[in-house]
Amino acid sequence: MSEDQLFLLVAYLFLGLSLFFLTLRSENKTKVVLMNLLIAGSYSSVFLYNLSFNSDGGSGLLWLVALLLSIGVHWLVVMGILLWKLFLRSSWK
Repeated sequence: MSEDQLFLLVAYLFLGLSLFFLTLRSENKTKVVLMNLLIAGSYSSVFLYNLSFNSDGGSGLLWLVALLLSIGVHWLVVMGILLWKLFLRSSWK
C-alpha cells in the first residue's frame, strides 16, 4: 500500500467514524446517512476519477491534495454538528 492510499484510508476512516457518531446522535438517521454519503460520494468520485485518469505531469498530487482537503472540510463540518449536538444543544434546554 502506498503512502497516498494510506493517507486516503486514514482520512476516510476518520470521516466514517465521525459520521457513525453523528448518526447515533441524530433523530433522523436515514436522512443524515444518505445526505452525507451523497455528498462524500459526489466529490470523491470526481477527484478519484481525476486522480486515476488525469494525473499526467504531476497533477496527481493536485487531485490527491484536493481530495484530502475536501474530506477534511467535510470532517470539520460533521464534527462541528456533532459537537453542537453534544454540548450546546443540551445546555439550551
